[in-house]
Amino acid sequence: MNRARNSIRNIIFGLGGQILNILMSFAMRTVFIHTLDEVYQGVNGTFTNILMLFSLADLGVGTAIIYALYKPIAEDNRVKIQGLMKLYQKAYIIVGFVVVAMGLVTLPFLEYLVKDANIPDLHLIFMLFVINTASGYFFSYKGSLITAHQKNYIVTNVIYGTSILCYGIQMIVMSLTHNYILTLSIQVGTNALQGIITMFIADRMYPYIRGKNDSVLPKKDRKAIFKSMGSLMFYRAGQVVINGTDSLIISSIVGVKEAGIYSNYSLLTTTVKNLLQQVFNACTASIGNMAATESNRRKYKVYNAIFFGNFWMFGFAAVCFYVLFNPFVTIWAGKDRLLDQTMVVFIVLNFYLVGMRNVNTTFRDTMGVFEEGKFIPIISAIVNIGISIMTAKAFGLIGAFIGTTVSMLTTLVWMEPVVLFKHGFHRSPLVYFFKYAVYFCVTLLTALLTDFLAGLLGSGGLLVFAGKFLICMIVPNTIFYLLFRKTGDFQLLARQVKSVLGRKLRRKKHA
Repeated sequence: MNRARNSIRNIIFGLGGQILNILMSFAMRTVFIHTLDEVYQGVNGTFTNILMLFSLADLGVGTAIIYALYKPIAEDNRVKIQGLMKLYQKAYIIVGFVVVAMGLVTLPFLEYLVKDANIPDLHLIFMLFVINTASGYFFSYKGSLITAHQKNYIVTNVIYGTSILCYGIQMIVMSLTHNYILTLSIQVGTNALQGIITMFIADRMYPYIRGKNDSVLPKKDRKAIFKSMGSLMFYRAGQVVINGTDSLIISSIVGVKEAGIYSNYSLLTTTVKNLLQQVFNACTASIGNMAATESNRRKYKVYNAIFFGNFWMFGFAAVCFYVLFNPFVTIWAGKDRLLDQTMVVFIVLNFYLVGMRNVNTTFRDTMGVFEEGKFIPIISAIVNIGISIMTAKAFGLIGAFIGTTVSMLTTLVWMEPVVLFKHGFHRSPLVYFFKYAVYFCVTLLTALLTDFLAGLLGSGGLLVFAGKFLICMIVPNTIFYLLFRKTGDFQLLARQVKSVLGRKLRRKKHA
């Protein structure tokens, strides 16, 4: 029950902080839209994607070492924990300097990556992005120990607290000065501050990792970690290409202004994805602890319950996006920043496909199923880049989205679960694929019905949008509940949540 309690606590703090962060980020983007030219929005999105590619430099070391921490934490083996953290520190310092080096090498080619971006100090802006990313590697590694102890809510509190403060200062500075470089510099300082605060908290919580560390991992353990890193490098590459190349392809082939318009939609999907991702981040350490101590039968049962919860979250979000995307963007950013509804369909579909992978990637990372499927993301990345470039040249903006859809449907959607079930659960994935098909069909039909009902309200301003929003809140959740309330997956998930929340309420009554 400690695992469930820690997961619920992590979810509550994670979601609460993320919601506040979302509100501040939207306020910041609103100021951005109405203060600076669309070109800056395009450059911001493109540079973010380039730095996402640079993050490949970590070679999956973070995930590999966190996975290696679960067992010694469960056994309270502090000597081994010290050895792992020492290796983690050295690796991330090297990665930070590699990111800086990659940034310097990229500087001469910036003009080819951002088409028609006539803004001053482009190189300085890019290097601020590079420093912001590199500083995360220099300062953040100790936070992973807190996360591996199933106390991720502490790390998220620091991240969201400093981020909300940063957004507030940035909005004031941008409104008064209209200076993008000064605004970006505030973000760089905040990111470094996050890491420093997290390191201080980790040192206070786990004093044995402070000061000089002479612990050395046995050769066998180092070999296992490096083997996992080699496999995870491929996963990182695939993830980065899937999530980080659309804006880059759009800005370099279609144009930086179009990338700026897409960046508003990308901000919305990324924000919601990160919000929902908090649930999985909160549960990861608990799942890792379970993977190290429980039977395969128990793990598979929990997997199915989390898979169902994953479907409910991302299915509901996909329905809302399909119905509300353009009405919201019209109110928020203006009609001149709308994308065609066909493009919206592909954006929503890609959001759903990526989101539905969460349960598989979470269990893969916590069960250590790295080596067996390492080439899958590389195949997906090659398909994604190849098709996206060809279709973007042929069809324009929508082509970049088509490449992402095709690459996921032909590789990740079916290959990842096959590997996980074969090497992790040691059973057939046929039940998984049946459930996946049911969940997809239910989401699709629910989206069409909800859109039809919302369409009866016509088009208009805030009042009509509020009506459509209310329909989106009620219809999908009602359908999902009526269809699945009697399934074992729903009942297991509901029991876990009720049990933890019930104990919290009883504890408060006796306090």
